[in-house]
Amino acid sequence: TIASAYSVRGVPEATVSTPVTWDEIDDVEPQDLRMDTVPSRFARLGDLHAGIDDAVFSLGTLLEWAERDEAEGAEDTAPQEDR
Repeated sequence: TIASAYSVRGVPEATVSTPVTWDEIDDVEPQDLRMDTVPSRFARLGDLHAGIDDAVFSLGTLLEWAERDEAEGAEDTAPQEDR
């Protein structure tokens, strides 16, 4: 999930919300994705976020499952502050 691709986080390290490839998942270190490193990464890899709107899916099935689970008495597992 991603809130906003390439947005700088409000932390002293200036880390950047950066799309990554599946091949990077095991090795990527979020603290290495900063304002001073992401521009060269972007130049090298291109915009990994570019095709995100082409992969749109419906939440219909997920909502149906949630309704089914609720009707069957499934416990709400969301953290208290998210309820």
